[in-house]
Amino acid sequence: MPKSSKGHVGYSGVLNPATVVFICAVALSILGITVLFSASLPLDKSQPYRFIEKQALWMGLTSIVGLCLLKLNLEWMRRFIWVGYVLLAFGLVAVLVPGVGHWVNGSRSWIRFGPFGIQVAEFAKIGLIFFVAHYFSCIRKENGTFLRGFIYPCLGIGLYVGLVILQPDLGTALVMSMVAICLLYLAGVKLYYLIPSVTAGFAGVVALIYNDAERWSRLTAFWNMEAEKAGDAYQGWQALLAFGAGGIDGVGLGNGRQQLSFLPEAHNDFIFAIVGEELGLIATLAVVTIYAVMFFAGVLHIRRAPNTYHFLLSSGCVLVISVQALLNLGVVTGVLPTTGLPLPFISYGGSNFLTMGICVAILLNTSIAWRNPALEDSKRKLKDI
Repeated sequence: MPKSSKGHVGYSGVLNPATVVFICAVALSILGITVLFSASLPLDKSQPYRFIEKQALWMGLTSIVGLCLLKLNLEWMRRFIWVGYVLLAFGLVAVLVPGVGHWVNGSRSWIRFGPFGIQVAEFAKIGLIFFVAHYFSCIRKENGTFLRGFIYPCLGIGLYVGLVILQPDLGTALVMSMVAICLLYLAGVKLYYLIPSVTAGFAGVVALIYNDAERWSRLTAFWNMEAEKAGDAYQGWQALLAFGAGGIDGVGLGNGRQQLSFLPEAHNDFIFAIVGEELGLIATLAVVTIYAVMFFAGVLHIRRAPNTYHFLLSSGCVLVISVQALLNLGVVTGVLPTTGLPLPFISYGGSNFLTMGICVAILLNTSIAWRNPALEDSKRKLKDI
């Protein structure tokens, strides 16, 4: 429940929305590691536990990073935001350099460190959130202007999105764009600036897909999935078969057929189909419900934000998790064309898991900070800008 004491703006108690988000993330992570155990065993029979071990290592690393973030002062971190922005931009450029960036599933978006790989674009999502939150908190009285309130932030956002598109990784670029558009609107950018820009951006994406024969073929296959079930729509069609085979109760953990090399990326982008096949409709509805609870708890949390910086920072974290979950669920259920996005906290993948964990840690950090006295000048803990 919200604290009613004068000078406090945060929540306390069990019903703290940030705590609810954390509990939901833990529940999804437990489900993810359980289903991954089933989905990844056939992938490498010589090392059947390789994917589980790597995911467990990333989960441990995420826990350590999250605990460290809880101790950091987000206001103090603002002095390093531009440094972080530049470093991430260099990282996005570095993956485009042959010999530095590594190709995975048609995108050169990875940097290898021995057996581990880091997807720089995932961490660029966090950098983008910090950039937008810091920038608009600095120009709060000019957020409705055309030049400083729209053109300048769009240039900063466009640099990240453009570099991700060059990899090419249209799925991640789409998430970043959708989150950025929402943040611009929440920051007070006028709709008659945003609507034409969104329309032009959508036309640009269509043009990119049309000029890429492989991506255009995937899109047209999505429009007629049954006719292309042996071709470009094979992955989506197999996912639908998995849901149909699972029924209400599922076939049982480890008893699914799609994980036996029938469904490509069953342990990654399409792991939700394995949940549907092995655990059934009840489990899939539970997963969707958990994501919905995370979103609404996040909305309740950001309503208590004491200033623009914390408001946009928390909003960005909620949006990154929610938008990516929504897009993945839409792809796997056949509502949207394939985008190549993992399902937050459930899919295999260290970089994405760490990024989502950072988002949750930031929400918890802000929740702790907002409980401090913020109205009495002598004890002010948050910058009121």
